[in-house]
Amino acid sequence: MGIFSRLNSVIKSNLNSLVDKAEDPEKLISQTVIDMKAEVKRAKRDLVSTLGTAKRLDKEAADVAQEIESWERKAVLALKAGDDALAREALRQKQRVSRRLDELRGRAAQQATLADEMKDALERLEAKIDDLEARKVSLASQVRKARSTPGGSGGSRYGSDSFDELERMAGRIDQLDAEVEVHSVLDDGPSRADLDARFRALERTSGDIAVDDELASLKSKLRG
Repeated sequence: MGIFSRLNSVIKSNLNSLVDKAEDPEKLISQTVIDMKAEVKRAKRDLVSTLGTAKRLDKEAADVAQEIESWERKAVLALKAGDDALAREALRQKQRVSRRLDELRGRAAQQATLADEMKDALERLEAKIDDLEARKVSLASQVRKARSTPGGSGGSRYGSDSFDELERMAGRIDQLDAEVEVHSVLDDGPSRADLDARFRALERTSGDIAVDDELASLKSKLRG
């Protein structure tokens, strides 16, 4: 189940229950508030986990950046010793680690962006919950009135613009879930392994050229 799917289910289930005239609207709205608060707490734990992942990836990226510098120093040391082959191998390792750094930074940025989206959504959800709690008596009255009016009220199934807004909020949660699922598919889809293999082959071809260029550049610096 996605990050906000549980909360979405609570909203949709309780909104649909308002159509049932056997349900007490005030009690149902109060229960909706309780359920939504509980699910928001769970979502906050997901947010903390996402922020933790972003922080861990940033730390790992910093360590990898230091490793890149280490391989360059080794390449320079090998050149000073007159061992071009060893210097070239050090630069190959530097290039490999550089690709790892790009991957880590990309994943860290993705997690940070997701955390920002989650935080923004949760802040808006909490505001809606507060509004729902403050207006539950008047909203229950509107729902009762809508039930007693043939055909409802003003085109709203629940007789309240606030419930229409909650429906739109549920739609936004659906969109967030879909976005997260798309990221997951892109990261882990069955074609990912084949795509990675093709890019690795391409990187090896272009990588040798890049290593030779960097080797020549280091030699030029040492001579200069």
